[in-house]
Amino acid sequence: MINKYYFGLSNQTLWPLCHNVFHKPIFDKSFWDGYKHSNKLFAKAVLDEVNGKKAFVWFQDYHLALAPRMVKRSKTLKKKIVSAHFWHIPWPSWDTFMKCPWAGEILEGLVANDLIGFHLKRYCVNFLASVERALGAQVDYKKSTVKYDDRTILVGPFPISIDFDSIDRAAKKASVKREIKHIRSPNYIPYKFIGVGVDRLDYTKGIPERLRAIDRFLEKYPEYQNNFVYIEAGAPSRRRIPAYMKLGEEITELVEKINWKYQRGYWKPIMYIEGKLEYNKHLALYRTANVCIVSSLQDGMNLVAKEFVAANVDCNGALVLSRFAGATEELEGAIIINPYDIEGLADAIKNALEMGDKERRKKMENFRDVVRKNNVYKWLGDFISEAAKTVS
Repeated sequence: MINKYYFGLSNQTLWPLCHNVFHKPIFDKSFWDGYKHSNKLFAKAVLDEVNGKKAFVWFQDYHLALAPRMVKRSKTLKKKIVSAHFWHIPWPSWDTFMKCPWAGEILEGLVANDLIGFHLKRYCVNFLASVERALGAQVDYKKSTVKYDDRTILVGPFPISIDFDSIDRAAKKASVKREIKHIRSPNYIPYKFIGVGVDRLDYTKGIPERLRAIDRFLEKYPEYQNNFVYIEAGAPSRRRIPAYMKLGEEITELVEKINWKYQRGYWKPIMYIEGKLEYNKHLALYRTANVCIVSSLQDGMNLVAKEFVAANVDCNGALVLSRFAGATEELEGAIIINPYDIEGLADAIKNALEMGDKERRKKMENFRDVVRKNNVYKWLGDFISEAAKTVS
């Protein structure tokens, strides 16, 4: 069942459909059947937990789009349940989402909630348009509400974040400082400039595009050869899905090709770490890097950008950020790139490395203020407060 539900409909249909990165979604009826069955199991678990009492239920993400309606329409439900749903990935334009043969059922499942949250306002607008077109629901774009089935559903933007203070404290620990010293040691990375990327190995993250841009950067600006190292920390993800296996192979081949092209003595331009990093090493990389590159082809938010900011306690790092990552709307002042523009990304890397110390510090201080104020606890509080307003 997990193959049909999670590795099937969730991640070979809804994931590529919503991210709209020119990766064709697979519309397989058996995936859909597995998805429906799994949502029924989750709905039953919710009802068993509620056990006839009043309750607030918070559904998370694209894996559970049908469960809210199943819960609300259950004959075993004795008292009113208030439910909310947070959709952690982008919501595409209505004409893209309507390509899904089961779009109507997915939307009906979601509008069974009292509150639906997305990261950004534009995702909310796309969702409202989808509901209006597919279900014929009455939509108020100014109030961001849907009237359907004699109910009013609120739709709102709630940009998710991180625990800034926790990362900030951890990044200052002696254990992280020891890792930084090791990274910068003559026997490890004695070179002047370090770039870093931390990703799940997912085709939405734009890793091959990033590597091609690094190739072009070294070709176009040869003074950085033997002077710059890019470290890619890639955590394997969804390996049962062929597209993800193929991506892993492509990344490995690109790293080998670029390293072979430029290698001089002990220097190789790319260090590829496949696997999850220990937390201390993770934070040390963020603190050591002159530039962090986030080149997502599409991302609901992207928390790596915010983690980099929180860990950058010395305020000496630069951020290169895809215009297609939701974090762009909050991190004003980052070097914004189009990840499909290899030439532009190569130039952005150079601009980041050559940014003046004063400008670099000012930008990072501003980023840190934004992320500190808009942390994960604010996200949680804002969402729950809005959900409370739906209780009549």
